[in-house]
Amino acid sequence: MATGHFDKKPRDPSFVSWHQDGTYWGLSEPSVVTAWIALTPSNRNNGCMRVIPGSHHQGQLPHRDTDDKNNLLSRGQDVEVKVDEADAVDLELRPGQISLHHTMLIHGSKPNFSDTRRLGITIRYVAAHVSQTSGFKDSATLVRGTDKHRNFVAEPRPSRDFDPDAVAFYEAMVAESRRRKDAIAAHHQSRQERLKSESRL
Repeated sequence: MATGHFDKKPRDPSFVSWHQDGTYWGLSEPSVVTAWIALTPSNRNNGCMRVIPGSHHQGQLPHRDTDDKNNLLSRGQDVEVKVDEADAVDLELRPGQISLHHTMLIHGSKPNFSDTRRLGITIRYVAAHVSQTSGFKDSATLVRGTDKHRNFVAEPRPSRDFDPDAVAFYEAMVAESRRRKDAIAAHHQSRQERLKSESRL
């Protein structure tokens, strides 16, 4: 299990392009489901998640990286197939409600056009037998059973709020994740500059 959060302030132009989560996660197979938990109202006006029902049956689709500064995705990844907006379903949620989606489901979200904040957290459940192919070993919390595969770094169980060992572990994993994201961003920027340079020739 791993977590994340998505925050759109009032009148925030940030959006999430149509994409599949599994594209850049570097996992051996897409046995992953994400629970998106609303902490505030999440609706059409403030940029709720939108999905293309049934699109996870198409398998892994090609994506391209983009340069839009308002795209909340780290590389601005956008699925390289035509998405019919008429097929999209808005997943409107009240605080405390959740939606579940497969890692191959095409989804995204529009900007927050409202005066209210839209905040949600994600909890991703990964089957223990799934391995990582990116060379970096992420951490995860075992939520049930026994981990016989050891494909993820086991997160320590805190003994109290702000347990020093758990906090130190978290900070080390976040620092490594940031280093990895910075390296990916630098590689992406270098690639874009090279492509721009080549297009001028």
